[in-house]
Amino acid sequence: MPSPSPDTAGYGGDTCCVEVRTPGGTALILDAGMGLHWLGRSLMEGAFGSGQGQAHLLLTHTHWSHIQGIPFFVPLLIAGNQFTLYGPGEGEPLQDAMRQQLHPIYCPVPNFFNDQVGATVRIEEVEEGDLTIGDAQVKVRRVNHSPGSTCFAYRLEAGGRALAYIPDIEYSGEADRRPALELAHRVDLLFHDAHCGDGCQHAGCGHSSAAQAVALALEAGVRRLALFHHHPERTDQEIDSVVAAHQQRGLVVEGARQGQVYKMSRKK
Repeated sequence: MPSPSPDTAGYGGDTCCVEVRTPGGTALILDAGMGLHWLGRSLMEGAFGSGQGQAHLLLTHTHWSHIQGIPFFVPLLIAGNQFTLYGPGEGEPLQDAMRQQLHPIYCPVPNFFNDQVGATVRIEEVEEGDLTIGDAQVKVRRVNHSPGSTCFAYRLEAGGRALAYIPDIEYSGEADRRPALELAHRVDLLFHDAHCGDGCQHAGCGHSSAAQAVALALEAGVRRLALFHHHPERTDQEIDSVVAAHQQRGLVVEGARQGQVYKMSRKK
């Protein structure tokens, strides 16, 4: 859940949303938590404000915290904008999941997935494998999150740089590490789940700890690790302590901050 409070203002209290811009200008958005609303406001200052924007939204799964920003994403109201939404469709069609979220008994805004309102939205159900989106190469791998739901994680490569995005994962056995290691192999930047405390022993919680994230990053040869998807009651001070406790030689460990910009130049 979003956790806006004075104790979380430093790192930010919105749920997951990461914008990626490639050297070729492709706009990709990873997940659609409440951070999507604030991203939408900034996008409106450019091409999306005049109905000339195009972006690709990759959902890891449809748990509420990863889609709750969609009704509040203003560029969807602007005719001419184009969005392609990718995500898992196992168990229930992705189109149906999106429509139900915007049912009028829950939500007063127009149903972008039912009605011809605003932007053009195309939905693509994806499976494990590789995609090409603009000038970005995208790896899609299924990860262990929770029973009854399909959860993906992503690796994006463009311009000689790579990042991995693994917001929800539980390492209940060595088999759960294999897809994460593949996605994170020698990436420049890894966003990784740090929801649990290091002492958490609750099997089936669907999440991992900062210690597990660091261990994976070291094994995968990651250059920079951004811990995020913290427990909503974790304060800025507690995140500072987590980050300080997990510094490693050869690996930059930090807490991802809302609004932070990472610039990765082309490798020589």
